[in-house]
Amino acid sequence: MHDIALEPRERALIELLARGHTDASAARELRISARSVSYILRGLMDRLGVDNRFQLGLALGALRAAQPADPRPPGDPPGEDR
Repeated sequence: MHDIALEPRERALIELLARGHTDASAARELRISARSVSYILRGLMDRLGVDNRFQLGLALGALRAAQPADPRPPGDPPGEDR
């Protein structure tokens, strides 16, 4: 597995997609074109040596490139469920 440093725009896109956004909704959120989303993803696939988006997701997950948002309200200490 390759180490990879994500650029801020790549990280923002991956985080949106990990939260369930479509390419189109992520593009709108980032104020870029849907084609730019494709180019960003293709660049990541090339850098990681994978052939498709499923493999990209697995590779990024293995690298912990996208962290899910913390569902706790701000100020709640970790590990304490209500």
